Amino acid sequence: MRRYYASGLALLLVVGAGAFSEISWRSVRPSIPEIGRKELEPTLGQGVLLGILGGLRTVVADLTWIRSYVLWERKDRPGCEALMRTACALDPHSRYFWENTGYAIGFDMAHWEIRRRGGYAKVPAETQQRLFQQYARRGIDVLDEGIGRSKAPAPLLLCAAQLAETKLKDHALSVRYYQQAAESHDAPWFAARICAVIMWEDGRKAEAYRWFRKYWTERMLPKDDGYPDDLRQLRGMETGLRLKPEERIPRPSWER
Repeated sequence: MRRYYASGLALLLVVGAGAFSEISWRSVRPSIPEIGRKELEPTLGQGVLLGILGGLRTVVADLTWIRSYVLWERKDRPGCEALMRTACALDPHSRYFWENTGYAIGFDMAHWEIRRRGGYAKVPAETQQRLFQQYARRGIDVLDEGIGRSKAPAPLLLCAAQLAETKLKDHALSVRYYQQAAESHDAPWFAARICAVIMWEDGRKAEAYRWFRKYWTERMLPKDDGYPDDLRQLRGMETGLRLKPEERIPRPSWER
């Protein structure tokens, strides 16, 4: 009997939460100005929406984001993008909003556009590639805005780097973003290695080795374990460049 009571209570809470979300959205929706893409872009960074909503802006931003995700599931590109960018404008320090807006625009929306035009079988490959690049650039533009506002820029820099690498095929731009991510205060451990590998595979072998060696020596070697996997990557580069023993990184005491 208790089990049925608990299940019924859980179901009631879920239904109640859904109803509360819908009621909350309806209550704050009139406070959100009707802003399309053309109207939204000039307001970013000017504090217009922040001034209108005052202390409610983070609450409205969260509800706006939830609504945008519903439109994301429906693959409603104009509505989804407008609401996501509105959420970013309302809460400009939210790394989560900027990152996921960049991902949605840069990686998802070109596929939606191709399907809207009839699907992959009907849309020419050249048009598909143009759409992938067009939306990737728009995603990077959004991420660039967020990088200047977020207190944790590394995830945004990594997303921009991935878009530049996989969609634009612009390795030089990708490397610049990876370098910024590696040198940021919240740098992930893998950003520097990926950056060096892309430079190496792009034919910039000596430059890749010099940059990665300097980064490893200054930021990795002083740490507790010295990042041995990254040192192995550097050793492989030294072999590939055929460096003389005296030109290589001095052997640490812990290196096998």
